[in-house]
Amino acid sequence: MKILVVDDELVARKKAEKILSQYGECHTAANGMRAIEGFELAHKEGEPYDFITMDILMPDMSGIEVLEKIREWEGSHDIKLGKGVKILMLTATKSKDTVIPSFSKGCEAYIVKPFNKEKLVNALNKLGFASNGN
Repeated sequence: MKILVVDDELVARKKAEKILSQYGECHTAANGMRAIEGFELAHKEGEPYDFITMDILMPDMSGIEVLEKIREWEGSHDIKLGKGVKILMLTATKSKDTVIPSFSKGCEAYIVKPFNKEKLVNALNKLGFASNGN
């Protein structure tokens, strides 16, 4: 499994990377633009990401905007909804003003920070990824 952790907060990014690296090859991005660049590059190289964790509150663009751009890119490359990368919103924001748009734009799961290994592993299992790192 190939994983991308997107979070502008270093501690949260490193914590998620440490947990998720037990389940596959894990890369990180500190902002939305880097996430989009990494996502597109992975496809160009023929090794797309299987799973992305996405913070919502980031300085350059919100995680919801990044999610929307990823889904638009997939659509323009004939990747059907539900067949592309699985995206988990991993954020401190639990307002319905962020939860509802996240799902409507195409995320598959949502975890409110603070998070732990159990929450991430449960999300992986619900999304159909084998939990080989337990």
